[in-house]
Amino acid sequence: TGIFAFYRDTFLSGRPGQYEVNYSFDGLDNFFLLSAQRSGELLLVSFSDTAEQQSVAAEALRRSQAREQAARVEAEARRTEWQRVFEQAPIALARLRSPAFVVEWANARMGQIWGRPLDQIIGRPHFEALPDLAGQGFEAVFAGVLQTGKPYYFQELLVHIEQAHQPYQGYFNISYQPAYDELGYITGVMSSAIEVTDQVRARQQVQALNGELAALNAELHASNEEYLAANTALSRIQQQLQQLNQELETRVQLRTQVAQTAQAEAEHQRQQLYQVLMQLPASVATNRGPEHVYDLVNPRYQQLFRSRALRGLAIRQALPELQGQGVVEKLDRVYQTGEAYLELEQETWVDVTDTGHPEQRYYNILLHPLRDAHGQVDGLLNFAYDVTEHVRTRQQLQQLNEELHHSNNQLRRTNVDLDTFIYTASHDLKAPITNIESILLALQDTLPAAVQQDELVASLLAMLGQTVTRFQFTIAQLTDITRLQLAHTGPLEPVVLAQVVADVALDITPLLLAAGTQFTVDIAPDLVVSFSPANLRSVVYNLLSNAIKYRSPNRPSVVQVRAEPGPAAVVFIVQDNGLGMSEAQQSQLFGLFQRLHTHVEGTGVGLYISKRLVENVGGTITVESQPNVGTTFTVTFPL
Repeated sequence: TGIFAFYRDTFLSGRPGQYEVNYSFDGLDNFFLLSAQRSGELLLVSFSDTAEQQSVAAEALRRSQAREQAARVEAEARRTEWQRVFEQAPIALARLRSPAFVVEWANARMGQIWGRPLDQIIGRPHFEALPDLAGQGFEAVFAGVLQTGKPYYFQELLVHIEQAHQPYQGYFNISYQPAYDELGYITGVMSSAIEVTDQVRARQQVQALNGELAALNAELHASNEEYLAANTALSRIQQQLQQLNQELETRVQLRTQVAQTAQAEAEHQRQQLYQVLMQLPASVATNRGPEHVYDLVNPRYQQLFRSRALRGLAIRQALPELQGQGVVEKLDRVYQTGEAYLELEQETWVDVTDTGHPEQRYYNILLHPLRDAHGQVDGLLNFAYDVTEHVRTRQQLQQLNEELHHSNNQLRRTNVDLDTFIYTASHDLKAPITNIESILLALQDTLPAAVQQDELVASLLAMLGQTVTRFQFTIAQLTDITRLQLAHTGPLEPVVLAQVVADVALDITPLLLAAGTQFTVDIAPDLVVSFSPANLRSVVYNLLSNAIKYRSPNRPSVVQVRAEPGPAAVVFIVQDNGLGMSEAQQSQLFGLFQRLHTHVEGTGVGLYISKRLVENVGGTITVESQPNVGTTFTVTFPL
């Protein structure tokens, strides 16, 4: 009982002392206050009965312990319920504490994404534990969430991660939410992430939900460490309280304070888990029991049904229009079998606006069983994602593709008819023109020189000769078009672009001299394009000759030619300061037999042929022009 030790210590010290003790023996069970004082070689001892005072304090202690136990049981029940929901959430979660963004906790799913054991990350600054995530813009996002209190979302963000010492690139939907304490102050950042790599690469939405949900049960087990730490802290507090037996009244007060602290901590943890689910960037609800009563409904899920009441109502009562559509039956099947269910683009008629008029909507749904402490299914975790706009957009695209296919078929038939006309016209005109030319030659050979020198006869013969020449040139162009339609393009081979430009410039030297054109070329001597040499010469000839022929009479003619290599094509540019064209003229420029300036002779097929030659090899030819300013042709030759 410690009485003898009290006597000994008091005798040896020579100082008076007191000692409280519970004495139980031979039917006696009372509290006594012992007072002792040394007197020479003797020890004077007196006893005071304190049973009544001690019983009052003990009763207060018992009441305090009972309140503390009740609070602990309630807190544990709440913690167990939220822990179970948290463990089954299919989202990667983590909490970062400001200002250094220390990783306070993270679930297993987040650890899988990071590619490191959580014990190497928890308790360390985020970018110290995960240096591979630094420099990707997350620092500014974290700081912005802390400063503004506004959440930040990433959709399909490409992230570079070192997973198990192996580089990994993945696409993620990420949400950063401000984390608040009980007083409403921002204390850190709540991070949630869903990997959508397969969705991006396959352009199929939410295909990764099943995998995310499959990993969900294991993800939130990491939170056990936090709860175990809390339990350890409570045990340590309890041990400390048990050591304060000497001051019963003080111990009662301290236990009451600890109970209040424990209750507040449990409530804080419950609110923390509640905030996680309410702030998830996904539509989440929980349904309880075989009637699927809505228990938790986060804002994203509520938005799917506008202002309609959901919480506390069975699904048949909250959304009666779902009867007969197979939706309730799917919830029944998951509840009965315990097997998760995923369906993409489920067609559902829902009264979204609560007006009595259901409308057609499409949802991606994911149903996952929730189990109690005994492993029995007692509810469902319900994920829903409205993809109505995506489905309708795809349907519209399908309709547009069908219309485009129909238009392409009509264009092909038109092209065939045009090719047939060109081929027939070029061959049917050739014989009559040859006959006219023969008659002209015969007249020139048979008419006397005096007759041919007559002004009227000479004029008629000259006009007839010019007409024959124009017809022959037109037939030659039609023949070129026919050959272009049949052959599309000559064999492709590497061609030095600067050499072709130099050869064409040499051919049109008389035209350059007659026009007084200032002609400059800026092309690297080793720049090569893949093209038919003959066809390339035809394209360059048409562009250069047109730049000279359609010069302005109001200023000296200037023609600039240059070429630039690009990552996917060589860009060839011909620029002049000639007459220029209006937008209406530009829209007709590349049409067959289109002549925009009649004061210059031509057939209107040169640019048509050039455009066909360039486009047949996958290139492009475009024009920019302003009246009385000039024209720039830009040709791309694919590498």
